[in-house]
Amino acid sequence: MGLTVFKPFRAGPVLFTGALLWLTMIAPAQADEPQPERAEDLRYGWVLYEYHQGNAFEALTQLAVAREQGGIDGHGDHPALVEGGLMLSWGMTREASRLFTELLGADGAGSTLSTDVRNQAWFYLGKVFYLEGDHDLASENLERVDGDILAEANHDLFREWIYLRARLAMMSSRFGDESDLASLRAKLEDTDIWSLYLRYNSAVSALAAGDAVTAEAELQALIAIIEQSTDSAEPEAEREGLLGRARLSLARLYLRDNQFDAALGVLGDMPLNGVFADQALFDYAVAAAGQGRPERALHALDTLSNRDLFLPWRQQVPFARAYVLEQMNRPQQALPAFKQAADHYQARIEELNNIRNRLSEENLMAQLDFSRDSDGILTDSYGRLRVQPVDFGMAEVLASETFQQALAELNELYRMQSFVAERQSRFESFRVMLETREQQRQVRIAQTRRALENQQADQWQQLHQEFSEKISEALTEEDAGFFMTSKQKALRDKLDKVEETLAGLPDDATTASQRATYQRMRAYFDWWIADDYGVNRWAAQKQLRELNREMDRFQAQRQRVETLMADDARHAELARRIAASERELATLGEEIADALGNARQALLSQVDSMLVAQQEELNGYLLASRHAQARLADQLFRASQNAGAGDE
Repeated sequence: MGLTVFKPFRAGPVLFTGALLWLTMIAPAQADEPQPERAEDLRYGWVLYEYHQGNAFEALTQLAVAREQGGIDGHGDHPALVEGGLMLSWGMTREASRLFTELLGADGAGSTLSTDVRNQAWFYLGKVFYLEGDHDLASENLERVDGDILAEANHDLFREWIYLRARLAMMSSRFGDESDLASLRAKLEDTDIWSLYLRYNSAVSALAAGDAVTAEAELQALIAIIEQSTDSAEPEAEREGLLGRARLSLARLYLRDNQFDAALGVLGDMPLNGVFADQALFDYAVAAAGQGRPERALHALDTLSNRDLFLPWRQQVPFARAYVLEQMNRPQQALPAFKQAADHYQARIEELNNIRNRLSEENLMAQLDFSRDSDGILTDSYGRLRVQPVDFGMAEVLASETFQQALAELNELYRMQSFVAERQSRFESFRVMLETREQQRQVRIAQTRRALENQQADQWQQLHQEFSEKISEALTEEDAGFFMTSKQKALRDKLDKVEETLAGLPDDATTASQRATYQRMRAYFDWWIADDYGVNRWAAQKQLRELNREMDRFQAQRQRVETLMADDARHAELARRIAASERELATLGEEIADALGNARQALLSQVDSMLVAQQEELNGYLLASRHAQARLADQLFRASQNAGAGDE
């Protein structure tokens, strides 16, 4: 009948939502650098878009891609801080702590960070370690926080910082003095919700140490403070819940010491519609029975039995009701009550057997009602899924931390599997794109080949070769006529016609004079050709060199076109990268499938273990009910026999 330690990480200064809110509103990463009012880097804009959409995993993916592509410019260390907050919201506490540690540096100075950012970074690091149960590291990091700066920057975080330090001091107070704890508690007002939680946990610690007197005093003081502090900024439901827990814990402390009157006094103040109303009713029945008032106990049990017995601890109600009837010396009513209890336990055991026999992930998920929105399943401030049991027999296992973690892990793995499937579908699109590109390439190759054929490249190459050979031959033979210019060739043709004409004329004085003139013209022409031979030869060779260069360029371009048509390196590289990515993605998919199988098995094992434990408990009640039923039946039979003998 012990107390439960409260770990009140509530809405507001919670680790995950608080960290993300802080990371979007903090000062710039560089102390003297003005914070940009808009994203300076397009990749960072994508990250912020995914973050504000609530897609932590997608935002982390964008940050990883940006890091592989050279990092984000224009924002200093701010993207790394955002990444740490996203890791916390995704439940990656160790990765987030490692990232914050790297930002703060080996010596923890974090010289590139502003004072306020560095101070809050130490706070969140300490909180991460506290949640992970590493109290030494949590204390070490929380001690580095400057309380004055934190109080000025965020008073809610300051109050939570005091609470965390006080809890750590409370855990270590068993091994030293409690002066630090007292000084820390003095910094919070008595009506502060964090102070109330500290007072409750102080009672828990005292009871664990065997100091029931101190535990009782702390619980009484806590109840009195909550009852008197009607005006508070804290949520009323939370304070009422803490008040109900404190009253129930105090009543169970009284029951443990058989102080039934005191227990009844405390339980009588608890409302019947409160969070702990059912436990209070059962404890009230125990106290009333111990006080010697079985009528009150029976009334409380009747009230409780009219409610759904979906929690395992409530399964004792049918047996307890029959037991109270027996204690009231009403065996005629107690006997059917024990029989009804035995039938109830038998039916419940068979129901649990059926559940175990057909236990599967599909059936398990059918018993859970998840809160969803357009982006998927909603989570609370700790990253746990928001889920309610359809079958309230699942309530106890659903409330366990291990089950919640396994359920969250299973959900994350399914999200990753969906992410991988989406990427695989994109690879299908890539393959279609590559096929389309290859088809278009073949069309362009066919068009290019037709264009090359129309250019008659081989014929031009042959003509070029013949022209080169002719020039080479003319150079060898020193053929001046071959290198004549167009003007010279035209004059040669005219002279040839003149010579032909003169050859057909009769020989007379006039003709002789004309022939002499022609001879002088021919001699001058021959001298002119011989004199211009060097110049004409150089001009022809120059043109040949230019033609050679153009032909070489033409051949190189043609060869390049042929090479491109024969092999597309870019296409091959893209296809290779896609194939490599597909293999990596397939490997990742296999690993996720294995992890899913393990997570699924772990989840089902937890549920099966819970069902086995419930069956064992129900078997005990069933056995006790049948023994009591047999005992009362024998008692009534003997009483009837004795009554019959007396009549005779």
